[in-house]
Amino acid sequence: MIQYPVPWDQVYSLWPHVVNGTRRNVDDFSGKIVAKMVPGPQLLGLENLPESPRFVLVANHYQRKGLWIIHVASALTQIVAERYGRQVDPPVHWMVTANWPPLKVGPWKFPSPGDILLPRVAHALSCFPVSFAGNNPAYTASTLKGILRAADKLERPIGIFPEGVAGSAGTLTDPLPGVDRFMALLAKRGWPALPAGISEEGRFVIRMGKLVAVDEMVAAPDAAKLLMGRVAELMK
Repeated sequence: MIQYPVPWDQVYSLWPHVVNGTRRNVDDFSGKIVAKMVPGPQLLGLENLPESPRFVLVANHYQRKGLWIIHVASALTQIVAERYGRQVDPPVHWMVTANWPPLKVGPWKFPSPGDILLPRVAHALSCFPVSFAGNNPAYTASTLKGILRAADKLERPIGIFPEGVAGSAGTLTDPLPGVDRFMALLAKRGWPALPAGISEEGRFVIRMGKLVAVDEMVAAPDAAKLLMGRVAELMK
């Protein structure tokens, strides 16, 4: 299997922004990560990218040793930047896990250090932070409400890995609780969804599927499962 090194130079480039509360240019950040991915990902189905960039980009959480989720997200981000232009940053507003379960030492619990660091990293990369599944529902609910309020003004896709961190290379897991309702609410605000399947066939492959219309999402018994089914069809 292909082994991509961790892009430590780009990780370190976030530090001044984490400290100062500023934003890193996501197009530049993701572009530099993709530039070092040799061989680069094979991109299929790019003709399915819609005319409007106002859609939800839905992909499987494909990660293994030597292929970090940051490589996947960066490649998807560059697809969007190339298609819709680089004048708007970030190219994709990703939803990321930035609140983790507490650390346990005997009978004591301590907040995870990531609860301080990860929201700052999310801010630096213009991401929407949510909590680890079931860890802090109020934190996630606040973020989701914020996304829905901002949806009318966003000019680029919202990116989501519905499986969350439980997803791994080559195996689909169920969407996280709440993703169904969230996707349906976005659909009611006029946001269709574009599925992307991540797989490997001797190299890292991204297949973009056909746009799922808002009416289909709203009518579905479970919008998240509908979309993950479309993603599964692209993981050939």
